[in-house]
Amino acid sequence: MRSSLQHSLRAGVVAIALLAAALPRLTGADESPRVTAADWYWGPANRWSWMNMRRIFPTAGISRGDGPVAPLKEAPRDLSKIVFADPVSGKRMTVDDMLRTTYTDGFIVLKDGAVVTEKYYNGMTRKTPHLVMSVTKSFVGTLAGILAERGLLNTEALVTSYLPELQGTVFDEATVRNLLDMTVAAKIGDDPYTPIDQAAGWLPPDPTSPHGLREFLPSLKDRQGRHGARFIYLDPSPQVLAWIIERLTRSDFSKVLETHIWSKLGAEADAYLVLDHYQEPYTTPGLNATLTDLARFGQMMAQGGRYNGQQIVPQRWVAQIRAGGSREAWDAALAAGQFPGLKQMPGYLHGSYRDYWWVTDARCGRMAAIGIGAQLLVVDPIANMVVIKLSSTPDVEIGETMTTTAYAAADAIIRQLSGHGC
Repeated sequence: MRSSLQHSLRAGVVAIALLAAALPRLTGADESPRVTAADWYWGPANRWSWMNMRRIFPTAGISRGDGPVAPLKEAPRDLSKIVFADPVSGKRMTVDDMLRTTYTDGFIVLKDGAVVTEKYYNGMTRKTPHLVMSVTKSFVGTLAGILAERGLLNTEALVTSYLPELQGTVFDEATVRNLLDMTVAAKIGDDPYTPIDQAAGWLPPDPTSPHGLREFLPSLKDRQGRHGARFIYLDPSPQVLAWIIERLTRSDFSKVLETHIWSKLGAEADAYLVLDHYQEPYTTPGLNATLTDLARFGQMMAQGGRYNGQQIVPQRWVAQIRAGGSREAWDAALAAGQFPGLKQMPGYLHGSYRDYWWVTDARCGRMAAIGIGAQLLVVDPIANMVVIKLSSTPDVEIGETMTTTAYAAADAIIRQLSGHGC
């Protein structure tokens, strides 16, 4: 989840140009759209590109494995007329209104592991992998828990004990726990995201851009304050953790994710991860997966890490996520004016951040994976429900507001079906 203020540069340079130039090229049903690595990022081009990332960038496959597909039972309900108060507009809105007006590509709701509703728009189908942006981070944090339980990863160890290449950077004296909870004391500017996207090849580089993600990470030097004191949404943190995971396992990150999570879910389809042009996985935003397989992952988290007849993620790691991170660090971030939209999302005024999951207060008891452009995966273990919305909004600012609207709709759905609201 990235701040709209911090994306003003990207929105101005990329999105506005696309709105003027790309639309005519995307309307021909019989022609391949002329979308390139230079103009794919925002709307209207992203209505196509976010479901076709492997046609634009190098990718690493994440196999579903050879096991049977874990069936998803069906318990259909018409949710379209459920009404909620949109915190953005202040108006009453139905779920159907929300889905039709917020650039939805896919939407699914699970109750007790069964599909209550499953809808597709904009050409997406059950077989279509979709870019999930920063929902990727939650997969990184969940995978870290598996490796920690196996004794491979020490979350209290210094980052530089695993990666001496980062000595003298902002990650000096930071622990793996600081990475996971986004409490590395980095000093970030108005647009901290363009440089990493340029290094990854997602945006055109300038003459000073590092050549790839591994060259980019040691360039981060600016520090402000004490590690652990404040929640600071530092996009490179999961990139550093993925590097640590590769070093510890001596394997590609995509293969580790495949071995420990994806191949155990009983997924219907392979997933894939976008790479930079130097074979490094972009683990901050680069995962692509189908809607139903994301739902299986969410249901696994709702069930304490158990799914498809096995304990995939350690139960105590999931419990740790649900318990939340540092409230002091969270409150310090809100006091500094970060993420004003969170105050409009039920349960997050007194929330926290843990292991790359957005965690509500204990009464609400939810955790969410959130990605730019209105990607939303809500897990409610109390209600035993999962709500997922995949989208392709035309720019950052619209995506931020539509995430808030979609979360309010998810809260209303969960309340209606389970009686548990926030």
